[in-house]
Amino acid sequence: MMKRNRIIGSLVVGAMFWACSGGDSDSMDLGGGASGDAGVTAVVDLEVAGVSQKGPFVTGSAVAVQELDGITLKQTGKSFKGSIKSDKGDFAIKDINLESQYAILEATGYYRDEVSGKKSSGMVTLRALTDLSSRKTVNINLLTHLEYERVMYLVNKKKMSIADAKAQAEGEVLASFAIAGDFGESEDLNIFKTGDGNAALLAVSVLLQSDVDVAGLTERIGEFSISLAEGGSWDDADTKALIADWACDIDLKGSLSKIRKNVESWKYADTVPAFEKYVTNFWWDNYGLGACTDKRENETKRNINKLSKLYNEYFVCEKGRWHIPGDEPESSSSVTPSGVEGSSSSADVSSSSLYDPFVSSSSSEPEDTIPPLPAELDLFDSTYSFIGYRSFGEGKQEVWFLQAKQESYQSGRDSVASALVKTMGDKEFSFEGVINNDSLDAAWYDTLSYVYSLKKENVLYKISISKERVLGIMFGSDFSFKVKVVVLKDGFEEMPTTDYSSLRFDKLSKEFDFAAEYLSLKSLDAWDDDSLTTVWTAHYETDTAWVQMQTFSTILMDQSKEDAAGDSLEVFRNLLLENGFTYVKSDTVAEKEYDPAKYNHDHIVTKSEIIIRHLYEKETEMAKFEVDVHVGAGMRAASAMAGNTLTKFVYGYSIIIHTQYKKK
Repeated sequence: MMKRNRIIGSLVVGAMFWACSGGDSDSMDLGGGASGDAGVTAVVDLEVAGVSQKGPFVTGSAVAVQELDGITLKQTGKSFKGSIKSDKGDFAIKDINLESQYAILEATGYYRDEVSGKKSSGMVTLRALTDLSSRKTVNINLLTHLEYERVMYLVNKKKMSIADAKAQAEGEVLASFAIAGDFGESEDLNIFKTGDGNAALLAVSVLLQSDVDVAGLTERIGEFSISLAEGGSWDDADTKALIADWACDIDLKGSLSKIRKNVESWKYADTVPAFEKYVTNFWWDNYGLGACTDKRENETKRNINKLSKLYNEYFVCEKGRWHIPGDEPESSSSVTPSGVEGSSSSADVSSSSLYDPFVSSSSSEPEDTIPPLPAELDLFDSTYSFIGYRSFGEGKQEVWFLQAKQESYQSGRDSVASALVKTMGDKEFSFEGVINNDSLDAAWYDTLSYVYSLKKENVLYKISISKERVLGIMFGSDFSFKVKVVVLKDGFEEMPTTDYSSLRFDKLSKEFDFAAEYLSLKSLDAWDDDSLTTVWTAHYETDTAWVQMQTFSTILMDQSKEDAAGDSLEVFRNLLLENGFTYVKSDTVAEKEYDPAKYNHDHIVTKSEIIIRHLYEKETEMAKFEVDVHVGAGMRAASAMAGNTLTKFVYGYSIIIHTQYKKK
């Protein structure tokens, strides 16, 4: 049972790629010469060939060459289409005629997954920005795709030539994976050829894929591109740690050899490039270990990445390899990705007969003000963070509040909760039952708590677990649970820990007075019963348009109105920075995968069918504020007229404000 006060009406979200924004580059020569059309060269009767690889795209996948304006880099709408000829990913498109040499090559289709060795379960789209004035071969791969948004930003905003922008962007992409080297242009790389550049490409492909499915890969690629675009670096420490943990696991188990065998089994390469060294170096670098050299033989070093599941684990350098002492690396392994990081099995938790409702298909140090748990409650490792403590009756009732590590999927959360239940069973706790909780009755929490207890002498220990559906707006970390630990001494009668007789924070914080004109259409969307957590949503409208349509299609949306909303949003984003808010990150989500209930929204649409969200935060003595802003269009009203549906698109952007008050 979940509590939520939904907003009536649409709130809108949107997204724009650099390639479509145009920027302020109307008079810029992209070749690096004078302004105007100097340096722009027409392409006549050209044949372009290459390979498209995540792993290799399979036969029949779509490939297109899309013409770009030689001055602005905007797409002109002119394109030449082809398809992948074989499961090697090769293609050739003939009779290409363009007014400028700048073009985007785009491939969409299924691919062979290097990690599993199998055909992907879904399709992906990769693109490459290239200069066709001096080349007839263009490969489309993850590196060309990951550098794309950054190149467009450097060209449009920093006035760099395409050649210089591509060289800088490729170096920044590789640096994000702790790879150094000058490997030439990314559209020349091929995972079926030897050489360090080709090995780096295969390593990046393996790392980003790791143990996620196609949807997870698409999300990672999108978030990487947005992060890199303006800042030139990939700042998602959480995802890096997850990938590093996965890489460490398969590396120490010898499973990288299985990935090599997968690629070899496709029989498209005489020798697979030495990608393993880059995969290994990625987790070494992420853990702060550095290279294992002869001079460091037998040196022991600790993993210093607090986000890693192996944080504080010691590694020893032996024979050029870091490994956990006493756990020799295996030379080979049949373990599949589903058998390593992130997997769960009911067999792992079924040994306890204790009732376990969680079986299903970043930790911080305790605050100085929070006393340690009693020795009998040694149940919580670095997966949990201490977030609160209360004491009643001169210490006869003590209450600790803990937060479990956030997980991207419900199954991950339930696996962690199951492990806790098993540990409680081992310590002879018993299941008391399911109750309505008194202090976790919030908009995102199940109002039911699962309670376990243990009686020792004159002390009663009680632990309640409450599932959490969505935590704030920290992207990719949507499922968790809270734990309430109660210790009752000498028969003390338990007192509730929350007074929820009134809504205390029923007005938006004065921290947002600076944005009053942008927040006129606001609503209190959700709160907990003590209102220590609130969610406000607002919609700032920039334009509207009525459109007649027989069936819904985003093609009928007005891109110029959406772009204008994006320009208006930039003003508000700058206003946040001027008033003490810090930019955290941005992410993307496909419109068809967007869950309105999850993000406090009704249905929203964008012409590109891609949504971009931007996150800011600010912390004061009273509270922590998280602000999420989106741009796009919502549908406010519709009526039937002469067989068509009259739909009103409302352009603008939405603002979601999450407030977590620290105390009464």
